[in-house]
Amino acid sequence: MRPSSGVGLVLCPLILCAPRCATAQSTPAPNVSSVLLTSALSSVKAGNGTVVMLPNIFTESAVAASLNNDPNFMKVISTSGNYAVANTLGAVSSALNASIATALSIVPLASPASGVIFKTDAATGVELPVSSTLGPVFVERAETIGRNKFYIGITHQDFHFTSLNGQSLNNLQGLYVGGDSSNISSSPGGETFKTVPATFNIGMDVRLSQDMAFITYGATNRFDVSVGLPMVHSAVAARTYNGQIYSGLGGPVGATPNANCWCVNTFTPGVQTLTLPAIGQSSLGKTGFGDMLLRFKGTVLEKENISIALGTDLRLPTGDAQNFLGTGTTSIKPFMALSLYSKPLRGGIVFAPHFNVGWQYSGKSSLGGSLQPTLQTTGESTGYLGAPFTTTKDFLPDVLSWAVGSEVAFGRKNTLAVDFLGDQIGLIHGIPSLTNQTVSGSNVYSPIPPFSQTSASGLVAASRTSFGQYYGAFGWKTKIVGNLIATVNFLVRFDDNGLTAKIVPLYGLGYSFGR
Repeated sequence: MRPSSGVGLVLCPLILCAPRCATAQSTPAPNVSSVLLTSALSSVKAGNGTVVMLPNIFTESAVAASLNNDPNFMKVISTSGNYAVANTLGAVSSALNASIATALSIVPLASPASGVIFKTDAATGVELPVSSTLGPVFVERAETIGRNKFYIGITHQDFHFTSLNGQSLNNLQGLYVGGDSSNISSSPGGETFKTVPATFNIGMDVRLSQDMAFITYGATNRFDVSVGLPMVHSAVAARTYNGQIYSGLGGPVGATPNANCWCVNTFTPGVQTLTLPAIGQSSLGKTGFGDMLLRFKGTVLEKENISIALGTDLRLPTGDAQNFLGTGTTSIKPFMALSLYSKPLRGGIVFAPHFNVGWQYSGKSSLGGSLQPTLQTTGESTGYLGAPFTTTKDFLPDVLSWAVGSEVAFGRKNTLAVDFLGDQIGLIHGIPSLTNQTVSGSNVYSPIPPFSQTSASGLVAASRTSFGQYYGAFGWKTKIVGNLIATVNFLVRFDDNGLTAKIVPLYGLGYSFGR
């Protein structure tokens, strides 16, 4: 049902004016993990004059009114304090935050194992092939550096995430499916209308850079201890735009193409706004200490051409999770490393295949939970759900990681490293996800001329899921002078699952010394 012709004539100018008058507001976010949600906040004056920050989309639900012969109708739908919030953007933001936290926890790090290792056969005193290679880049080598030996390494990595599950972060579309009950009815005591679907677009730029300093100490000839000290810079920019509520104009006076009332949804409480080209934008960047990494590794088998080691990574929550400098929880990752070596070939070439496998378990983090708005009492209003937003805690997904590849040593000063790496994310504790959904029906009408019946599609929150991510790593190590080694590597993503940075460069220096 549509409003009576008198009400329609009063409100239609407001509907048509609002999109032309709308401008995107830039709102400062309290932290980096809140940038997306902040980009869709609107300043709304409540019934007692208090200004509160609310996320679009809004629905009318607080005060009962009927379209026909109700003098209170206009007052109800033009009072901002009578609107509640359909917080669909919060679910989208929560899923994205979990994806970024997972990316932080599984970022492939350069191995803290020394690039220069001298090994001799205990029986013959002959130098072993392991001494010829400068080691892999991301894969942990099975050998230890030796008692009272030290290794110091620094690396730099830049991640520019550009897509989520194959969809560009610069053009995501969210969907509010509608169907919530309002307090607006066609007549006194009649059945109340339900809200109709709405869509909004999201454009995001997500970047992380990490500078890592590694220190490795050989406690014994077969046991190493490593410490990783990261500095992380995170930056997120987001805008929401192209808001559309699929209610049309209720049809021309005297016709009934739309069976629902177009007055129960709006982007602007108190003004019936069915389209909003520019909703809002926000951005923030932070730099600080990240999650400290401890690695313990012991060689359990060491022969001329084969070594096997067992170890454990412990990631401590020393970084600020709300600013994407850390994950907000402790992670533990037991792993196994296998290294093989060919006999030296002509020209000093040595092939050194290697294999790693490990399983990372993480605790509960605010980045794995969901965003919860604050209930704000505003006098004449029945209350708003809006900023500030708090977060529940939930598990970050577990990650089964593996890597297989080989080093190719060209003499003692140059080593090529080629690896294939994989992560199976969420086999036990899945990762919050989004899925595309389409809604259609007799109440879904385009909000722009010719106001025809249509469908609405976009991302909605879905249950936790599991998926794989796969990379290729192509690196080169070279001795500059003495035991000082320079590293260049490019990490190339082979799939579109989850949050994706297609090509990630790494640059590093490492030095070995000791008695």
